Amino acid sequence: MKRRIISSCCRNLIIAAALTSAGTLAVAQSNFPARPIKLIVPTSPGGSIDTIARILGDELTKEFKQPVVVENKTGAGGMIAATTVSQAEPDGYTLLVTHTGVLQADLLHKKPSYRLSDLAPVAEVSNTPVVFGVGSNLPVTDLKSFVALAKTEPETLSYASYGKGTSAHIWAEQFSQHAGIKLLHVPYSGEMPALQDVLAGRVTSGWGAVGTYKQHADADKIRILAVANPTRSVLLPNVPTFIEAGFPEMNASGWCGVFAPVGTPKAIVAQLSRAITKAVQRQDIAQRILATGQEPTGADEEAFGKRVVHDRQTWAKAIADFNITLD
Repeated sequence: MKRRIISSCCRNLIIAAALTSAGTLAVAQSNFPARPIKLIVPTSPGGSIDTIARILGDELTKEFKQPVVVENKTGAGGMIAATTVSQAEPDGYTLLVTHTGVLQADLLHKKPSYRLSDLAPVAEVSNTPVVFGVGSNLPVTDLKSFVALAKTEPETLSYASYGKGTSAHIWAEQFSQHAGIKLLHVPYSGEMPALQDVLAGRVTSGWGAVGTYKQHADADKIRILAVANPTRSVLLPNVPTFIEAGFPEMNASGWCGVFAPVGTPKAIVAQLSRAITKAVQRQDIAQRILATGQEPTGADEEAFGKRVVHDRQTWAKAIADFNITLD
């Protein structure tokens, strides 16, 4: 009899605790956000991803009436930033604003510090056409003449990427193989340091966001030869795509998107997604994003999640085809 009473008491306590926990979680979700939100960025200040994160931070601060601050955590091809978010509490207060490189770490490492499955897609902010450009002193005018020069001077021309194993590295290897040329890879810790060495003539060519390169192309300091995107960039209507230049396999583009730690309540993810897409779809904000060289999209968590799955398969094939590894 005593045993039955004790068992009943334990059961009641467990039920009460569960109800209390569920009630607390429901209150926390309904009050979200009740404190500052952090946007973790894997790139250095000044680049397109950092700029977009700061635009979003300002708009979300107004929307939520809570401070939304940007923290730059560079290094390891974006892995440091992604790991920080993947290990954060899944409560919506720590988010990752990142590029396509977040897909690649668990493909390039045998034991990465995070897995893509540790992150939950929140919203796609923009499509990111990537350009291939050369220093203005290089005697080439288009992709065809660059390939011809590279073939006459094998392994003397170089290219800058924003890190080994990043999208820029993979794109460059894909281009080099299909063009039948050999270029020296010079990896950097971010897009801006890579660009500075292209401008200084220390590296022959480089890969980066449209907006980052366009401003220097307008000043005749860089010559943009092609855009890695299915269609021409709206900011560079006179620059051909790789497809148009004879490289149909170069048909992918990157993106900028927001992730939360996996396990973040769906209601909070949906709330964040609505706020982000609402901001991105505003004309004034869309124009500011476009000025960075990225094309504003504003896709919700479901649509973005589908693109993440599709693009991961694309990058997995490219990485396997070109035998790229970081281990």
